This record gives sequence, C-alpha cells and structure tokens, in this order.
Amino acid sequence: MLHIGGVRTALFEILLAHRHAGQALLRIDDTDRERLVPGAIQALIEDLRWVGLHFDEGPTAEEITKADGPPKDGVGIGGPLGPYVQSLRVDRYKEISEKLISLGAAYRCDCTPERLAQEREEQTARKEQVGYSGYCRDRNVNASLPHVVRFRIPEERQIILDDKVKGEVRWEKIILRDPVLLKTDGFPTYHLATVVDDHDMLISHVLRADEWLSTAPLHLLLFEALGWPAPIFGHLPPVLGTDGKKLSKRHGATFLSAFREDGYLPEAILNFLALIGWSPGEGEEQEIFSMAELTQRFSLERVNNAGGVFNYDKLKWMNGMYIRTLQPADLAQRLKPFLAAAGLNVDDGKLERITPHIQQRLELLPDAVPLVDFLFKDEIDRDMPAMLKKGMDAVKARELCRQCADALAAVQHFDESAIEAALRLVAEASGAQAGPVFTVVRIAVTGKKVTPPLFESIYSLGQEQTVARLRQTVSLLG
Repeated sequence: MLHIGGVRTALFEILLAHRHAGQALLRIDDTDRERLVPGAIQALIEDLRWVGLHFDEGPTAEEITKADGPPKDGVGIGGPLGPYVQSLRVDRYKEISEKLISLGAAYRCDCTPERLAQEREEQTARKEQVGYSGYCRDRNVNASLPHVVRFRIPEERQIILDDKVKGEVRWEKIILRDPVLLKTDGFPTYHLATVVDDHDMLISHVLRADEWLSTAPLHLLLFEALGWPAPIFGHLPPVLGTDGKKLSKRHGATFLSAFREDGYLPEAILNFLALIGWSPGEGEEQEIFSMAELTQRFSLERVNNAGGVFNYDKLKWMNGMYIRTLQPADLAQRLKPFLAAAGLNVDDGKLERITPHIQQRLELLPDAVPLVDFLFKDEIDRDMPAMLKKGMDAVKARELCRQCADALAAVQHFDESAIEAALRLVAEASGAQAGPVFTVVRIAVTGKKVTPPLFESIYSLGQEQTVARLRQTVSLLG
C-alpha cells in the first residue's frame, strides 16, 4: 500500500518536473518477487490518481496485465521509454550484468547460503563488519552453475555526491561489500535495475527517500563503471511523527488508503504534504496552495534537510478549510459514499438541500453522517428527555406537535421562510417561548437536539415526512 511518505516523494517529483516543463515517470520496482502482492500495481496507480498525482509516463494497461493481472478501465499510462515495469525488463538487466562482468566491474558468485551464514558468524565472532568476504572475486565461476552476480567494490575509494537537498555528501571509504546485482532467479536487485532504468529512461533528476542515501555510492560507481552520466540526486528528509521519530502506524494512519477512508480530501492531503519539508519562503504566511501555485513556486532549494513533522490535527484543520471551499453540489457528491457506508439510503435532492447548511461544521467527510442521517431513515429514535425540559411537559409537547403538524400541512409553498413563519405563529398562539417550541419540533422531526438549522432541516426532509413525524410524536406522547 502507498505510504503517505511515498505520496510526498511523488508530489515533490511531479512538482519539480512540471516546474521545469519536464516529465515525471512512474516506474514499478517489482523485482523482489517474495514481497509481490497481486493487485498492488493497480492499487498504487489508483491511489495516485485519487490523490491527484498524474505522472506523464508509466506502465501501460498491457504492461500492468502482464505483471499484475487485467487492470480496471483507465489504469494504464504509457510512454515512449517502456516497459515501465521492471519484471518486464529482465533481459535488459542480464545484458548489463554481463557487460559489467566483461569490464571486470562484476563477477559471478556461487557461494551457498550455508557458506555465507558461516562467514557472517565468523565475522561477528571477530567483531568485524559483517558482509561478503569476496571469496569468488577471482574464482571465475562458470556461468552454467547457479550463481549471483556481484559488483566489485573498489577499495580505498572516496565518493562525493552533490546532493540537491543535503548538499555535498562524502564517503571516505565505501562500507558496502560486493553487493548482489543479479539474483539466482535471474531478477536484478534494486541497485542494478534502478541504475539501468535511470539511464534508459533518460532520467535527469532522482528524488527519493533519505533512507536510500547509503546506497548512493554504489549507484554512482555503477554509472561510472558503465560509462554513463549519473542523474542529479536529491534525498528527501523523512516524514516524522510528533515525537520526532519516523512516521509509523504507532502515530496513526500512515497509508493513503486509510486517509481516503477517514474522509480526507485529496486536495488537502497534497497541500499539507507539500508543507512537510518544503517552505514557500521566509516570512511567507500563506498555507493554502493549489497544485498550480505549488508547481509555480516549488524548488529544491527550499526543501529542508531536516525531517518534517506530520501533525494530524493540522491536517484535519486544513481538510476542514478545503471542505468549506467546495461548491455544495461537489461536496454532496463526496459525502454520498460515506452516508451509504453508514447504511443510509441517500436521496440526492435532500442531500443537496442540506449540504450548504452543514458545510461549515465539517472537518472530515464522515462528520456529516450524524448531522443528516435523520433525512434518510424511515424510522428515527427520539431523545424524548431532551424535549421535556424547562417547563415543557408531555401534554404541552403533544399539543404543540399537533398544532405544528396542522400548520405545516397547510403551507402552500413549502420553503424555509414559510416553515419559519408557520412555526412562529404556533409558538405565539400557544403563549410559549419560541426556543422551547422549536426544541420540541426539532426532536420530533429529527430525533435529536443538535442538528443543522431547524427550518432548513425541515425543508430538506420535505413536507410530507415532516408532518408524518410530528403526528407520530403526538401518538408517542399520548
């Protein structure tokens, strides 16, 4: 599943590419066959599309079918430099591994798992750095034997990376020990595949998580060994929890799908993530940005080296801000899945009438459910104790419900102003304060004391159902 940190990386990649009229590529790294989950590629692309991240190039529907099963409509992307799925590029990786062997930069290794385990035990006992000993470096293992291909790490070699986020990074000595490039199953490791793909797909800039910085020396050495220019790297700071540790499930939801299910808007998520690790400028107080504004203003120079904190309360606040900017018809459509998930049989007309009157109260889309559920139920439970307070007994409440039912049934043009006028006339004629009368009506019609504005609620419910509920309350109070 797509982690929220991965969403931010994808966002920064797209902002950078589009800021400079470039292309952002979506590439599927699926060479770790043990961790492969059917349907994962499609879920990834669907998540990216839902959140509003549109890559310019990526796997076609045909490529997805080969790697992941038949895709849903519209899942494929396409482009001139495919295939964009690494499991479909295995022959290319084998070709490059053979080239590295011929150049003396790599070699075949037939060490068994048992031998490697013994090496690690002996290194641990001697308190040495654990890693491959280099046993097969000069053995010329026959290609017909089961083997892996390892990269020959040069000794006493300094590596310098001009990282566009972290600045100059130096490795005085490379601590990696001849890592595997091609596995016994013929599939490449990430290191070989990503270098080959970066070259073949004309990648100019690579933005990736900070955790990959330790592998940068290997990738730079591979580019060098193959005589290829390396892309520009930027290693992004981690997304942290409020405790300063890397964001994980102990802090709350971390996968994009969970935020979608919780009722966050994709626009709010992207805006919020853009501000984790990037700043629009010193003294800048603006916090709400459209994608167009972010694209225009984004630069790697303003990406912080330190990790950024993921504040769930701040995201919820921003989500509420975005909800209030939506057109009511748009908001109503976004609310429907959450109302349906709550078991409500949604009537579009009722929902569209009530939506403008709850919009200011929502932080998350499911917040609408307890506010409007009375509109979509045949039977409601009424908070009768809340009705019978402040001098309002069952006899008075019963008579008020009867009179209000008659008054509303007689309204010719059933709208908010006519509803208000009819109910105020009943209150005035009864000699009661309007507040207690409206409380009786509210609970009789909606079942609860706290609802959207009363007259708008009644208008949204409709004349027939409102009158029926008032008459039903008369019977209940009898």
